[in-house]
Amino acid sequence: MDLNGISSETLEAIKKSATTGITVATGLQGYDLRDVISLVPAPSSFYSSLAHTTPEQGADYATWRVMMNINNQQANPATAFDAPAPLHKNSLITVSAAYAKLGYGYTVTKDAIAKARGFADAKAIEVYGSMNLYKVGADKMSLYGSNVALGTPATPSVTQSDTGGTIAASTAVNVKVAARTGTNYSYGGSTAASAQGTVTTSSVAAATHSATASVTAVRGAVAYDWFVAGFYYTTTVVNKVTITSIPTANQAIPTNLPGLYATAPATVPASDSSANPFEFNGLLATLAGDYATGGASGLVQAGTGLASGASFTSLDGAGFTGSGQTINELDALNTAFFNNTFMSPSAYMCSSVDASKLSTLILGSSNGGTTFFTPGNDGRGDITAGGFVGHYINKATGGTPVRIEVHPNMVPGTLIARTDHVNFPNSNISNVFELRDLEGVQDYEYGVSRGTGVGGGPRFDGEVYSSSVLVNRAPIAQAVLSNIGG
Repeated sequence: MDLNGISSETLEAIKKSATTGITVATGLQGYDLRDVISLVPAPSSFYSSLAHTTPEQGADYATWRVMMNINNQQANPATAFDAPAPLHKNSLITVSAAYAKLGYGYTVTKDAIAKARGFADAKAIEVYGSMNLYKVGADKMSLYGSNVALGTPATPSVTQSDTGGTIAASTAVNVKVAARTGTNYSYGGSTAASAQGTVTTSSVAAATHSATASVTAVRGAVAYDWFVAGFYYTTTVVNKVTITSIPTANQAIPTNLPGLYATAPATVPASDSSANPFEFNGLLATLAGDYATGGASGLVQAGTGLASGASFTSLDGAGFTGSGQTINELDALNTAFFNNTFMSPSAYMCSSVDASKLSTLILGSSNGGTTFFTPGNDGRGDITAGGFVGHYINKATGGTPVRIEVHPNMVPGTLIARTDHVNFPNSNISNVFELRDLEGVQDYEYGVSRGTGVGGGPRFDGEVYSSSVLVNRAPIAQAVLSNIGG
């Protein structure tokens, strides 16, 4: 160590340090300057798979043609000689949808940039963080965005059991339920709550009663909020719940649902927030909603327009079933899909939870898989355990393999069978799905600004954003399994 350039004041400080000792509390600690790390994941598998297109001119709305299914409405082609053949019915309608803006903003002060110089680019890190969060938000919006309301759930059916809980005998269990879209699941909100369903526990004199509430599946919903005795009880990804106690205050959000919005509803919702006018309709909404007729128009609430033609099946809380290499629910979906379109899905889009259930069911069967033993250097077997089923054979089409895709932002309990190519003659559909960008994703910097207080500036403000809409040209070529339990 070269002491020639050290001042006398520094030497005096070193002497004091040497006489009093150095501890963790009083000593010097180093900083690891090797990395600037980010602990924010950016899963965006569906968004990243979409074809991005840009219109030639700006507009409030994007317009495209949607293929509807009317094969079962065609007239008998048998025709008398010298008589004209019946006209075929067209199955295309014109759809329009408003562009929506997606984005996240950032701010970084000039002082923060200066203090980070030589270590990291503070401004670049802010822009990068906003970009990552944008991709996550755009993926969720592409899957689940909805500017069409789901509709209020029906009155729940409630039954009681003498066991399974801590509810006293002869106690009224009053239940309401509200449904959530996928973006409600991630960011809060729901439909208005249903009317109240009620059951009174039996007179068996023991505080061990429980109740089970269920509701008719809401088309397009991915989760349900349950309210008991006027308080928030829990959220489920199936349309039923087991109630083991009567709450006296709002309960905490369940921790076993990945990605669920962290704030519980404060009150029983009296109005609908399942429709957000600033969202564009994502994949599930384009399947669950109806299409308005009469000129270029968009989606309307299910049951009020022309049905999309997509196949919907609710398992009502039941799990996948099967034996050997058969999954009954996927076979039924494939058969209905083939009967409707004469096609096979390209992929099953599901959460890691549901993909794991499929693999466990198939590989757990005695006919489900093969174990490989790899000899090691010492001659002993090196066994690799576990497995993932990446494809499922569509028996309805004679053996077409369908990919099982894990999408991190898919909500557990919902599976979407997606078709990427429509092979109808002269369908003229190059992209079944596309994200039409009025403005593609970009970093827009407002410039140097100032405010009051700490962080007020001088600073650089900006945002990463796009103006987009999801185009789905063939909703008939998709199917949905919802309320998957197990």
